[in-house]
Amino acid sequence: MWYSGLENKRLWQLFNEISRIPRGSGNEEGIRNFLISWADKNGIDAVTDSIGNVVLKAPATKGLEKLPSLALQGHMDMVCVKKETSSHDFTKDPIAITTDGELIRAKGTSLGGDNGIAIAIALDILSDKTVEHGPLEAIFTVSEETGMDGAFNLDPEIVSSRRMINLDSEEEGIIYTGCAGGADIAASVKVRYEAAAGSPLRVKVSGLLGGHSGSDIGKERANAIKILARYLSRLPSFQLVSITGGVRHNVIPSSAEAVIMVPDKELALSTAETLRNEIKNEYAVSDPGIKLTISDAEMPELALKRKKSMLIADSLVALPAGVRSMSMSFPGIVETSDNLAIISLDESKFRIAFSVRGVIDSRKMELVSEIQTILDAFGYKSKVTSTYPAWEPDTASSFTEKFVRSYRKHMGRKPVVTIIHAGLECGVINARIPGMESVSIGPELRDVHSVNENLNVKSSERTVACLKAMLKDLR
Repeated sequence: MWYSGLENKRLWQLFNEISRIPRGSGNEEGIRNFLISWADKNGIDAVTDSIGNVVLKAPATKGLEKLPSLALQGHMDMVCVKKETSSHDFTKDPIAITTDGELIRAKGTSLGGDNGIAIAIALDILSDKTVEHGPLEAIFTVSEETGMDGAFNLDPEIVSSRRMINLDSEEEGIIYTGCAGGADIAASVKVRYEAAAGSPLRVKVSGLLGGHSGSDIGKERANAIKILARYLSRLPSFQLVSITGGVRHNVIPSSAEAVIMVPDKELALSTAETLRNEIKNEYAVSDPGIKLTISDAEMPELALKRKKSMLIADSLVALPAGVRSMSMSFPGIVETSDNLAIISLDESKFRIAFSVRGVIDSRKMELVSEIQTILDAFGYKSKVTSTYPAWEPDTASSFTEKFVRSYRKHMGRKPVVTIIHAGLECGVINARIPGMESVSIGPELRDVHSVNENLNVKSSERTVACLKAMLKDLR
């Protein structure tokens, strides 16, 4: 077994079992059944609510029954991304895991360490008879990656705790006490087709790192949709036959492609060569594998009208993507950003999906308004499909103070206490359950929401060991 040489075999056996269960957002039945079955085998109560969230409840160890209840929290679903050459079926295939003893990865797909490691950590703690703790709960939510539906609909009646440790962070040594809020935008514009004329070409942008549209947005990685639009906008004339890019609203697009009709093939090729050299230079550090390729395509019968094709390209160039502003209160933290996440074309409409994030809700919604204004100017119809609030730090939280002190004691170093630009469920759950106080931690987890996702072995083992030692301190 891949984890046979690792120290905390129970943790990794649990992670392996979790990884064998398909659990893309909206497909959490298998992992929910696993949790309920696991709880039954380990003498732990399991409760579910109407939307499918699961809460496990473990009694206090002897002598600590009077401690207030504490919750560990994570989400059941994962972002499903795979290499273009992969035949992996996320609805039925287990994640194929590999490790070099230092990092854990998946073969050709996202790993699902976000947030499978949270489930494994919580179950390891709940099943370790040597750990001293008061009443302990583990809250596992559904559909976090697609709008936090589980958190928004969590039944407060099934949660006893008013202190919560979220395990959905990705940097060891950092304690998060706040996060950005978010909003998703969907837009579309009607299209009409005409007879295709000219030379058919396939334009493809690939090899990008992609990543999480919250935690990785400040790394200045390329957005494949923006690179593709940049190329198309430089052509003096073309017709779109097809265009696609992006996979999830919270994933920075790592690939995009279009089939186009051009009147001057040589000009199209030379334009591509010029841009290819530009982007290789621009993204030499942040996206060294970036590629722009042009190849011949099959001759279609129909293509979009030239004017509409040009309008689509120009609109994608005009729309913002990436970091918009940095926080003045928390140095080094992105304050507002947006991800131009998904584009698609069908027989009647061209569609765009965005994800907008902001630490300050008013600035987040101002960016939403700006994007919608640009869309309106180009003739799109748009709407905000979902929003979630920012988690604002509680500087007077006694739980946070105790947690930071205990974390420093058992980890042996002073943690960084800050906020994160990614969205966490803490703010939603805090609002859902009056009186709830939260912090968020996690082990080193890199390049989530991408095929390069990797989880640090020693960091994960240190995190779970630290938590086990901390539990009796959090009185």
